[in-house]
Amino acid sequence: MDRRTFSALALGALVGCEERTEAPAPAAASASAPAAASAPTSAPAPADYVPPLFRAHPGLAPHLPRLPIGLLPTPVERAAKLGEKAGLAGLHIKRDDLAGAAYGGGKTRKLEFFLAEARAKGAREIVTFGAFGSNQAVATALYGAAQGFAVTLLLAPQAPSPYVRKNLLAARRAGATIRVVTGGVAEAEALAKRMAKAAKGVAPYLVPPGGSSPLGNLAFVNAGFELAEQVGDRHCPLPDCVYLAMGTMGSAVGLALGLELSGLRTEVVAVRTSSPETSSEARFFAMARETVAFARSLDPTFPDVRLGRARVRFATNHLGAGYGAPTRKGERAITLAAETEGMTLEPTYTGKTLAALLDDATRLAGKVVLFWNSQNSRPLVTEGVRPEDFPPILRGIVAER
Repeated sequence: MDRRTFSALALGALVGCEERTEAPAPAAASASAPAAASAPTSAPAPADYVPPLFRAHPGLAPHLPRLPIGLLPTPVERAAKLGEKAGLAGLHIKRDDLAGAAYGGGKTRKLEFFLAEARAKGAREIVTFGAFGSNQAVATALYGAAQGFAVTLLLAPQAPSPYVRKNLLAARRAGATIRVVTGGVAEAEALAKRMAKAAKGVAPYLVPPGGSSPLGNLAFVNAGFELAEQVGDRHCPLPDCVYLAMGTMGSAVGLALGLELSGLRTEVVAVRTSSPETSSEARFFAMARETVAFARSLDPTFPDVRLGRARVRFATNHLGAGYGAPTRKGERAITLAAETEGMTLEPTYTGKTLAALLDDATRLAGKVVLFWNSQNSRPLVTEGVRPEDFPPILRGIVAER
């Protein structure tokens, strides 16, 4: 599988609009466009940080360039107050919300590899895809601009919400060009090909939706090794299970592989937050095989590991009305996390994931449970962006209410 190929299933599940809205011309040259220089920069990881994946499998390192934009490893903390409310004395949180200085969450881990590869290929522009409120889009906008790339976001319709509005404003504030795609994955692919064909010199570098590709998935294989080291160093107890959101599946696939390779007997509970077409069990295990095959193509000594269904459980009853649609249980989980741990979650991914964990609390009693917080908790800069800086279809969503 070409690691620069985006997933048709992933974007297709996000887009359902038949009406085509003409995308505006890229705004980078417009006097009204916010300056890319305003994007926040991130503090680099410690100079001596070596990803544990590379220490375990040093043959990968020469073939996987990496930009150290993340703040890794992320800590594990005991959630005593939330655990007391839920009846889970062994509840812990993996603080991936602190994974970067400019933007936290799991997307930062993946962008370390994507942006490094883009630079190695000499690309000047990054193109990525997602829904209006995509975390992948805003993370790419922030870190891409900070690394000197022009960033173009091809975004599909999503129901308005304060969360969507904030991400759109932050991406535009960072200088990203936003183009609306209403005709589905075929239109997005055609548009990306036109952009590549029209490019003078090196074509734009494509980051897949959610960063789910064999290359992006290896960032979460590394996260699995990271957790294993934290357990080994007694920074946290051995989890019986880990709950994390499953959208385009790459994070869950990579984490499950990393835990398997590192020898942790920990169940991964992948909570479906996108459509069954995007996040099917069959596709999950196929993606795991693709990721292993990709790693072995770089380093033949990488183990030919196979995930078993006994090590992964799919929680599929918290999607609600669909991707991005809030659920009552998710909203209650968001409120509880804020009241007990001061933790800010959101309704698309992490609220539903915590809701699934809380629903399982009775059967989890007495176990060590880890909630993987993949939400960004860093403040986003949104000031100074006007509705006129957006395509017409987005102006009502980003306007002050």
